[in-house]
Amino acid sequence: MRPSDFAAILYFVAYAAIAAFFPFAMQDGHLVWTGFTGKGLIQFGAVVNAFPYISGFFKVALLATFGEMIKVRGRTGSWKTPGLFLKFLVWGLYGMLFTFAFAAFAKGVGAMLGTSLWPFGKALPYHEMTLGQKIISGFSTSLWLNLIFCFPMMLSHDWFNTCINRKKWIGGAEYLEGIDKHVWGSYMLKTIVVFWIPAHTITFCLPPDYRVLMSAFLSLALGFLLTIKPKK
Repeated sequence: MRPSDFAAILYFVAYAAIAAFFPFAMQDGHLVWTGFTGKGLIQFGAVVNAFPYISGFFKVALLATFGEMIKVRGRTGSWKTPGLFLKFLVWGLYGMLFTFAFAAFAKGVGAMLGTSLWPFGKALPYHEMTLGQKIISGFSTSLWLNLIFCFPMMLSHDWFNTCINRKKWIGGAEYLEGIDKHVWGSYMLKTIVVFWIPAHTITFCLPPDYRVLMSAFLSLALGFLLTIKPKK
């Protein structure tokens, strides 16, 4: 292993440690330093709730960009990733989009549980649900999130990445002509069924304050998967 590989491992460990022992808290509507604490996850959830879009930007940008760097390291042997800063910004904007989409689908699907629109489970506050009800709710939310949102989100992100890598603005027709049909017609669709629906089922089974943390770590996998070019 190279020194840069150890630095990458330390980066990931530091990210996880900061989230687990988060040293900031909300007091009277203000962000205050508390020092690293065993209540870090609770404080992390409170800060995320207070600043959902800012936190969404950084938690996804920091890990999803790292996911892309991991793939570049595996492909080229170097961590140097072209257009890294622009990719960081794009991932941050998608992190803000994820913040809205997660809340919208959780509340929307949650409200429809047990109705004629979606006659499964029961619409209840999270703390009143049994484990079985949480699994039904989590799966239902994950299913609709991924069926409606996941594929167009991944495709649009790949378009942004293509523009960054080619260092020019690419029109929709030109982009679609150059995409790998095997990747987007088969591989990415399979990842939705095999990976993303189960992964987000677990996410939506967690208490709301912990979903943002889980989605941040899943964004690392997303950054990695979106750079894979599988063999036919």
